[in-house]
Formats: sequence, structure tokens, C-alpha cells
Amino acid sequence: MKHIVFVIGNYKNGGVPMRSTNLANEFAKAGYRCTLLATKGVAENVFFTRHENVELLSLDDFVSEHSEEAKVKELKKKRSRKLNLFKNLRRFIRFIPSLDRKAACIIKEIRRSERLAVYMALNPSSIYIPFGISYYEQAFGASYSLGCKIIYAERNAPELEFPKNKTERERLLKIVSKADAAVLQTENELEFFEGRLKNATVIHNPVKSNLPEPYCGERRKVVVNFCRVAHQKNLSLLIDAFMEFRKNCPDYKLEIYGNTVEKNEEAILGELKEYVKVLNAEEYICFLPPRGDIHSVVRDCAMFVSSSDFEGLSNSMIEAMAIGLPCVCTDCLGGGAREMITDGENGLLVPIKDTAALAHAMIRMVRDKELSDKCSKNAAKIRTVLSAESVAAEWLKTIDNIG
Repeated sequence: MKHIVFVIGNYKNGGVPMRSTNLANEFAKAGYRCTLLATKGVAENVFFTRHENVELLSLDDFVSEHSEEAKVKELKKKRSRKLNLFKNLRRFIRFIPSLDRKAACIIKEIRRSERLAVYMALNPSSIYIPFGISYYEQAFGASYSLGCKIIYAERNAPELEFPKNKTERERLLKIVSKADAAVLQTENELEFFEGRLKNATVIHNPVKSNLPEPYCGERRKVVVNFCRVAHQKNLSLLIDAFMEFRKNCPDYKLEIYGNTVEKNEEAILGELKEYVKVLNAEEYICFLPPRGDIHSVVRDCAMFVSSSDFEGLSNSMIEAMAIGLPCVCTDCLGGGAREMITDGENGLLVPIKDTAALAHAMIRMVRDKELSDKCSKNAAKIRTVLSAESVAAEWLKTIDNIG
């Protein structure tokens, strides 16, 4: 039985944990053993369930449990020797900036990947799927001399996720090119790498298999968004656009179900709530906590609106489409929205950071019932195109090809 390990950060209610769980569940159904390896932490109240052959594991707990094993102690000695070698080397090359930077990067890589190296050393024959460049970098550093198979999985817009500094960007591109395979969410992401990836393929995110059926009937006068509260979502743009929209459609409310994962996202949420207060809009703009039954709650809303500046392939967008919500989305960097939405057919696309364009599209969706109904009906077809079973089958082709 092949063992597939998803390397992620926090296991909380967010896009990456949900998508890795969905894929792991499908892989498990196909006879694979899967581990969700959380390098940061595991939350208690998570909305999704796991197949019996899908293990959820805290990396910290694993390292603590196996720290006294002979193989782990030997690994730590080898890595310590390598670390000291490069520390000493920097004394001699500190006046050669290019070489000193390379040595500094290697030292950083050794330190960042130390915990993950323990897991990989004890599971060298597993296939690893780090979600995003940060976790790939750790996995790459951890796999030194272990011969582990690694699939790079891009989860965002790489033109923004990769550093602007040319030297650092080139360094990361070089190590990504050494992955055994790569899975991108969109064609736009694939183009970014300019043919530098081995065994690269585009596989879209899967739609959850247990979503409620699309709603048919009179829709509530509510504009909705459910997402992680992060800067890239540009929720202040959504608020501004809704304020313009409401001048023409005063009976509508805006509900934002915001999920916070990182500490800074709590601060962002606080700032947004304060902004709504300043606008005296608390009566009709509401921030609500995430919930496990969100799709059943919002399926009869007037529309779903995404204001993101960049995404890979927005999970909330494809879920909103799958339950037949009329969707208005910014044509964000990463290309996911334009890859899923044909403007005027199964949703509306608008330029990023354009308040007037977003407000106009929202007004259009409300006033043109024929358009709204058409977008709703056509959007729901994504349920078949991006079914969990079909997406997992594409992933397994890539996994089996390298395994």
C-alpha cells in the first residue's frame, strides 16, 4: 500500500486543510494510506471528516515521540555536522557576497527542515506532497540524501508567492525544478514556470462531494462571501463596492463568513469591523463566524461575490458555483476565476481593485433575473467537472507515474 503524505501548516478550517483532506479521503478510498502532516498545529474544532485510512499527525508530536531512536540520533548528527561545516565556511567567504548568501541559505534550509527531516528519515519510501512553496522548501531541505519522492503543489498565484528579488526567486525556481512532479491549479500558474518543472500538469481543485443541491426559487436579498480573512481577499473592496451597490439596491445586506487561521488575520478582521463602524453600516454589513453547514445556509442568497486580488483556484468560489449561487468575481492574479467563469454565462468577471466595476456587476446580477438564473444554472455544472472522484483520479496518475 503506497503511503502519501500531505505536508501543510496548521490543520484548521481553511482551504489547504480542507482540500488536502478531500484528496486524502479519495486516495484512501482507492486503496492508498494517507497522512496529513501538520507542521504548525492541529485545531480541535475542524468541520471536515477523514477516512479511516487517513491519519492526522502533528509534526511536533511525532518528533517528540521518536527523538530517542537510533536512526533519528544519527540523522541529527549528520545534519549538525553539515550545519557546522557551512557556519565555519562563512568565516572564509564572508567577503564574497554571492558565496556567503548561498551558504546562509543552506544554513537556513537545514534549520527550517530539521523537524520534517526526522519524519522523512523514518518514512523514506513515502510520497510527499507539500502544499505551497514554503512547505516544499522545507521538504526539499529535509529530503537531502534520503531519496524521497516529492510532488510540488502550487496553491496560490506564484507570481506573487515567489519573491521579487531575482536571486532568491531563481534559487527557489531551481529547487522546485528538482521536484519529481508538479501539480498546478491553473494554466496561468503553469505558464509562470516557463517549462522548468518536471512532469508538470494542471489539476483543478475538487468540489466537495456532500454539497447541498442548487437552490431554485426566490432568493434572499443577501450578498454573501465565505472565505479566509487575509489581505489577498481584499474584503475592504467588497465593502466599498457593496456600499455603492446599496445606493441602487437599498434592501440588501452583506454577510461575510470570515475564517481566521493566522494571528495577523484576527487583526485584519478587527480592522474590517472597525471600518464598517466608521461607515455606519453595521445594520446591513455583518461579519459572521465560519460554520460547517455554510453551504446550506447561503444557497438561497442573491449572489456570492469574491473581491480577491490573487488566488490559486478559490475554494469558496467553486463551492458557491456548485450550489448554484450567481457569482461575481474579480479576475484575480493566479487565473482561477477566469479559468472557471465565462463572463455572462456562468458568472460575471470584473477587474481587480475596481470598486465601480464590482458594484456595477452586482447591480446587473440583481436587476437582470434572466442573467442571474442562467449563471446559477450553468455554474452548478461544475459539480460534475470538478467532482472529487475525477480530480483524485488525475492526481493518482501523477503519483503512480513517479512512485
